Amino acid sequence: MPATVLLVDDDPNVLRGLVRALRYQPFLLYTAHSAEEAMEVLKSRSVDVLVTDDQMPGMTGIELLAWVTKHFPEVARMVLTGCPTTDRVIRAINESRVFRFFTKPCDPVALTLAIHQAVEQKASAAKAGTAP
Repeated sequence: MPATVLLVDDDPNVLRGLVRALRYQPFLLYTAHSAEEAMEVLKSRSVDVLVTDDQMPGMTGIELLAWVTKHFPEVARMVLTGCPTTDRVIRAINESRVFRFFTKPCDPVALTLAIHQAVEQKASAAKAGTAP
């Protein structure tokens, strides 16, 4: 079964670009245009990796990741941001234990590699019985 990846961004062009960058990877891709929409996907489908924009209307990506950490701790979490600040990075690490933090525009090869690493780390933890 392929790994499932949920991509979240309020900009449809960014979402299309991410899907295009990952289309040949062995992933089942889901997309959401808001944190609230992402929460509904997470409640209804199994997700291995979440990649979210930070700055979105309503709930921010960092707030979404904190919610995911509480409700779905097994999901690997990554952030994309166009406005990286030290405060955002610290919040992402402290509140959400993010796996990777990327700035926009994101290198698609680096993102693909990070998703593969997150999936491998999750599988290794599950085999060792140390998954969250």
